Order: sequence, then structure tokens, then C-alpha cells
Amino acid sequence: METEHQRHQKAREAILRGEEAPKRIMVHMTSTEEDKERSEQARLEREEKSERSNVLKEARMPWFCPKCKGVMKHRNDDKMYRVNGHCFNCQLQFEHKLRLEGKYDAYEQKRVLTNALSYYNNQIESIEVWRDDAMKPVVAYDSVGVKDIELKKETWSDNSDKVEAMSEEALTALTKLKEEVEEKLNSLEV
Repeated sequence: METEHQRHQKAREAILRGEEAPKRIMVHMTSTEEDKERSEQARLEREEKSERSNVLKEARMPWFCPKCKGVMKHRNDDKMYRVNGHCFNCQLQFEHKLRLEGKYDAYEQKRVLTNALSYYNNQIESIEVWRDDAMKPVVAYDSVGVKDIELKKETWSDNSDKVEAMSEEALTALTKLKEEVEEKLNSLEV
């Protein structure tokens, strides 16, 4: 089998002698299944990119406030947009309107109670996760022996009663606080 370079060299020599160069026909064949798979894969990648960009679009702060259509360039606009969905100026106007109507104290109390409720829910969830993790027996492996090395397995699980008592005590206290906050929150109207 001759290499491509050798074939080119023979063709040049034939042309120099005045002979016709040997012709070689190359046919490019494509597999329709490969094309379908490639196009399907490209389509799936485009959809995945669009899903990612849609998620990122929600996380990004827009240039203009959706409420007043003003440019959001103030340093507090980022935080206000993430918390309230509009710019800092719109939030100032909203709070000013509440102050004029005499409803600002109830609004502020509701915000504080909502934050407290969120904090208590987070603490309850973290205690439940801690309790579930602490109830599982701890398995430790230790290599033992000098000449013939063995792997010794130790299992520790004797603190489950104490963990259960501590978690129940914390959960009951947090649940009581959470219920008090919910009652106060339900009694407020803004």
C-alpha cells in the first residue's frame, strides 16, 4: 500500500513524461443515523443552555425597575430588587405611603415576624437533620497489627437517648416560639 506522498510523486512524474495522471475518485459518504444523532444531541444541548440561561435570568438584576421603569444604578437597588422585586426608590415611596396612611408600624412588625418565622423554620429543619445524622451509628475502621495488618471495625451508637432528649427539648421550644410568631403574624393586617 503506497502512502499519499508516494501517490502524488508518481502522478507528478507521469505528468512530466506527458502521460495522463492516474485519476482517483473520492466519495464522501454520510450516515443518516449519525447525522440524526448529532442533530438531536445539538438540539438537547441548546435546550439545556436555554434552561440554564432562563434560571440565570431570574437571578440577575435587570437594568430597569419593573415597577417604575427607572434605571437601577443605586447601590441599594440590588438588595431591594432581590427582597421586594423593585428598585430602592419604589421601596422608599411604598414605605412613605404606608407612613402617611399610618400602617408602617404594622408593616414593619409583619416583616420582623416573617423573618423570625423563617429563622425558626430553618432552625427546626437543621435540628431534625442533626438528630437523624446523630442517630445513625458511627463506624470507624482502624488498622491493627504489625506483621499481619488487619482492619478492625468499631461501631459507636450509645448516645441515641441523649440525642433524642436534646433534640425533642429544642424542637418543642422552637415549635412553641414558632406558634407564637404565627399567632402574632395572623393577628396583624397590612
